[in-house]
Amino acid sequence: MDDLQILHDDHALLSAEVVHVVALIRSLEQNSDHSAPLFVELNRQVELLRHQLVEHFAFEEQDAFPRVREAYTGAGPQLDSLCQQHEKVLDAFDELLASLQATIEPDWSTAVARSDHFESVFMEHATAEAELLRELSIPPE
Repeated sequence: MDDLQILHDDHALLSAEVVHVVALIRSLEQNSDHSAPLFVELNRQVELLRHQLVEHFAFEEQDAFPRVREAYTGAGPQLDSLCQQHEKVLDAFDELLASLQATIEPDWSTAVARSDHFESVFMEHATAEAELLRELSIPPE
């Protein structure tokens, strides 16, 4: 199924983007004095990541998962669980986003904590999906 390869590729891209955003936040926490260009880049990356997450989850829920459900009837409960996790991932991301937009100068320790939480929630979700694909004997690569 080509959709499943796209899922795998999307997960790799999203995981790299998540790591990149978290690294930018940590960098800003340590060097916030001379960081206007870095902050602009962070805002750009955060906006891009939010869009990518929404698009990816829509693809899974509307296209890929229905095809997987049809091909692998026993996977329905796991797919439902993964869809429920989408909201948790976006909620964690929105909490991070709120910490970055709270004031002119964000509280970087809060932003780092929320970025760590978001990264953890996202990676837990991505791992659960990868495990399901493996269980279905679909090569993850």
